[in-house]
Amino acid sequence: MLKKSLKVSLLALGALVSFNALADAGFKVPVHYNVELVDGKSDFDYSRFSRTVNLTPGKHQIVVVFKDTFKNGSDSRLVQSLDPLVLNFENIKDDQVVTFQYRKPLSESQANTYIANQKITTFNDNNGRTLGKDEASYFILTSDQGFSMMRDYRNELKSLNRLYEPDYVAGPNRGLEMSKAGAPTIRATTGGIYDTQVNEQPSVGLEPMSGDTSAMTTSTAGKSTKANAASYNELVRLYNQADDATKLKFVKYVMAH
Repeated sequence: MLKKSLKVSLLALGALVSFNALADAGFKVPVHYNVELVDGKSDFDYSRFSRTVNLTPGKHQIVVVFKDTFKNGSDSRLVQSLDPLVLNFENIKDDQVVTFQYRKPLSESQANTYIANQKITTFNDNNGRTLGKDEASYFILTSDQGFSMMRDYRNELKSLNRLYEPDYVAGPNRGLEMSKAGAPTIRATTGGIYDTQVNEQPSVGLEPMSGDTSAMTTSTAGKSTKANAASYNELVRLYNQADDATKLKFVKYVMAH
């Protein structure tokens, strides 16, 4: 009786796990491939048991690299592609698992032949339907560096304006927000909107302040406060030692605040 109850419980648990797996959107990682980036990030929700990256519904970009060991006679050798695949999925549904298929190599020589072209087909893993061009696309991200363990795929995609990262807004809309009244606003930060090449004349130097600060005060909300000579002189020293571009940034920062 106990064995029967345990068996029923395990079956129910298995059904529940299967239901939850089907209820979540995701990307099933094909054999021999490793995920490097998901939406510009190297930290993502990945299940080793199901080889699935769990995703929220919507647009996603996934970068994968072919990397595995293959038999060569009595030895096993590592085969790794020089360049990653970049996959773009335009609108994954809340219960959809996507993946891609390719002609899987069975030996080292077949693996080396495959990674020279990496031709794949994206499809819906729920029903085996091939995804259309408006649903998914991919490209091989090549580099002049050739093979390099230190390649930064995120920065490479960003430099090509091919990076998809929900938290990153490119171009003139970077930092754009809406006020409570519905007006578009953007906040200037040090090294932000002023971080451009300038062609203005170099700024002049500042004079240090003497130890007598009785005549130099600041006023805030009707309160006067004496300036700190030591702090001021340290700022002057750093300012006068800076190059012209840095001086200009500092002046603009002061004027903006």
